[in-house]
Amino acid sequence: MMQGWVYSGELSTEELAQLVERLPGRVLLSWELARLDFPNSVELRDAGCAFNHEAEIRWEKVAERRYRLWVLSDSKRTDLPDALKPIEGNWEISECETRLVNLEDKRFAPQFAVYPANAPEARLQCRTFYRDKVPTFVSPREVKADA
Repeated sequence: MMQGWVYSGELSTEELAQLVERLPGRVLLSWELARLDFPNSVELRDAGCAFNHEAEIRWEKVAERRYRLWVLSDSKRTDLPDALKPIEGNWEISECETRLVNLEDKRFAPQFAVYPANAPEARLQCRTFYRDKVPTFVSPREVKADA
């Protein structure tokens, strides 16, 4: 297994938006009770995540204009706001891949028509984060079109 890094803390709406915008090549998934989708721009709702091939930023709203964050990274981060601190523990990561629900399957009622891979069927490349050998997070890294 490879070493991983996990950070956590609270940021304002503006600080979170700036952090998400600095994540290159990101896929953004944002949701609230009645809405779940992949917005084209940074749209912070009650909860969400932004990810790319090396990190994920997760958030949930804890107060008006205030969010609790977790940053799950494949490498040590020195570019994070001071409010985000490393979570203690020996963090290790392994790779995994899963198949996503076929959006054309009539048994499901997704709120979006295609995955970010621009297809109704896709696979999700992920990292499993282990804290002191205990699986703790599954973190998306890439949405791939199903061949």
